Amino acid sequence: MRAARTDESLQNTLEWALDRMKKKGYVVRSKVTLDVEPHLAIMGYARKEGQVHKIMISEWALDSEMLGGLVLHELSHVYFAEREACSHDSAVLEEVLEELKEREGLRAKETEVLVDAFNHLQNVLVDDIVFAVMEEKELETAKSFFSEWVSDRPSGDPVTDASLLSRNAFAIASLKRRNLFEKDSEMYYKNQSLLSGLGPVSDTEFLWMETFLEGAKADWDRPRFREALESYFDRIISLTRSSSRLDDLR
Repeated sequence: MRAARTDESLQNTLEWALDRMKKKGYVVRSKVTLDVEPHLAIMGYARKEGQVHKIMISEWALDSEMLGGLVLHELSHVYFAEREACSHDSAVLEEVLEELKEREGLRAKETEVLVDAFNHLQNVLVDDIVFAVMEEKELETAKSFFSEWVSDRPSGDPVTDASLLSRNAFAIASLKRRNLFEKDSEMYYKNQSLLSGLGPVSDTEFLWMETFLEGAKADWDRPRFREALESYFDRIISLTRSSSRLDDLR
């Protein structure tokens, strides 16, 4: 009985999100299902099986106030994929990574950081849709959500610190992009603490990444998107190969 109620609730959430997007002009044409993956560590993700897009939700996320936002976010990925956006062309990512592996000899951990950074770029683009369909109360919840992404202490490991810098840039760019970032907010001071711990050059590197993500365009064509991705990845690789403090970067 409980499973039946959960299925009904998920279907209602999916229909609510599809309708909310449709009213704003973002029509998802594909068949989409919403299911629970009990032991999933993250809130959720989307995958395509044949012609069906499956959004998988963790069991613990069912009671989260961000559930609706998560479904809107994953549906926005589906929307971009339907329209064959460059940001959702996996071949571009694979090509750029392969070239970097040949030229730089990427380690597994560095590759993971780059894939995460690519996800930040994808997400900042698709969230243009999510923020466009959100109401005022939901925007406040989103601001709190992104604040939790911001780290305030360096790890001392260049690869991990490059990842932290990239994630902070994504969180802050996500709000700046929609004029929702508050300079005297907790996330501002948390990020300043991280930059202070990393050293003077980190300010420049953070500003580059934050500005890049804030200004990224969903309508870039393939050559422009690839060029932007290469510059973005080159910047991050430089950080992963710096000394334990970014102020020693050459």
